[in-house]
Amino acid sequence: MQLTAEQIECIDQTLNERGIKFDDIKLEVLDHIASEIENEMELTNNEFPEVYNQVLNKWGEDFKLTRDFFSLQSTYPKLVHSKLKNQFKREVIISVVLSIILIIIFQLVDNTKEKLEFIRLMKDFLFYAFCTTGALALLTKFWNLKSKATSTYKHLFDSRFTSLIIFLSFIINPNIPHDLRNQNLFVATIGCFFVFLFSILYLGVKHLQFQRKLPIQ
Repeated sequence: MQLTAEQIECIDQTLNERGIKFDDIKLEVLDHIASEIENEMELTNNEFPEVYNQVLNKWGEDFKLTRDFFSLQSTYPKLVHSKLKNQFKREVIISVVLSIILIIIFQLVDNTKEKLEFIRLMKDFLFYAFCTTGALALLTKFWNLKSKATSTYKHLFDSRFTSLIIFLSFIINPNIPHDLRNQNLFVATIGCFFVFLFSILYLGVKHLQFQRKLPIQ
């Protein structure tokens, strides 16, 4: 049984009230809930209001507000929080793997002078990567100003865009540690920065891709 436009709007309004503000999650959840309601109405021959309440009760746990790990003020519904947390977990895993690979490569360089040259080379590459990311992120930021669409990608992109300037002080710092322990930490940190810069571009592109899929932009 196909739901009417008014019934779909009713579900959409409920999702807004439950704190599902990001369009990418809202569309996905709305589709799941609408399908469940249609199937249940077809099986039971019950009216929309009754089935609507039954299905929403099943989703009740997913709508519970959860405090953001990085903020004492921000709270999100559980399913939104889970998506944000999963994105963070992926980036942490990639950062750890990349840092380990860079440290292994760094350890294969046995000459002290060559080690310092290796770090300088990585810093130069990081600087150019930072400049490129900053320019592309700025263009994406201006493009997103025209967009009425919201998404978890845009939310994360905006929060990290403001952090770019903070990391500039690390990149332009000319000091390079000369003891091996701090050099390893320095190399691992650079690996994390690479992932951070890549994540900004990734999130910006994902939002633009999502925006193009919407019928109204």
